[in-house]
Order: sequence, then C-alpha cells, then structure tokens
Amino acid sequence: MWFATYMTGVIASLVASVYYSVTARQRGIHPLVSRMTLGKMNISLGILVSLFGLNQFSFAELDKIRIVVGLLLLFVGVVNLTLGTRNFLRYRAAWQAEVNKNS
Repeated sequence: MWFATYMTGVIASLVASVYYSVTARQRGIHPLVSRMTLGKMNISLGILVSLFGLNQFSFAELDKIRIVVGLLLLFVGVVNLTLGTRNFLRYRAAWQAEVNKNS
C-alpha cells in the first residue's frame, strides 16, 4: 500500500512541478501570475522532496546515514513547501489587489 501511495505522490508532484515550471515561464503573462505559479511549483517540489525523505524510513535496515539523509530531505522539503505556500499566498493577495484596483 505504501509503494502505490508513494509512487502516485511522486509522479503527481513531478508532473505538477514540470507543468508549473513551464507555465510560469511563458511569454506574455503578468509577473504576479508567474510568481504565483512558481510558488505552486515550489509547493509541488517540496512535496516531492518530502516524499523522498519519508521513503528513506521505509527500508528494513535503518542506519545512521539513511536517517540523516532522510531527515535532511524532510527538512528541505518542508522548508520548500512552507516558503512556496508563503510566496503563493503573498503574490495571490497582490494579484487580487491589483485586479480589484483596476476594476
């Protein structure tokens, strides 16, 4: 069960991060929309790295190196997830304020 959930999460977050990366770099889109999309990309990459970190703890033999690598990947993933969420919410609020100002 863990393997199916893990692979689904890895594939979904990988596809989402590639999609958001390509979408954010299109020509002609507003800079705030581009930065919101990059925030979504950081969220999906944070989930991907966190899943890699969690996967380190699913092996039968846990040695010190595996635990350190797993904790490091979890830390980097959670930081990326947190900062991506913060950036997305910040730029979404700025975008909504600009849209309301122009209306």
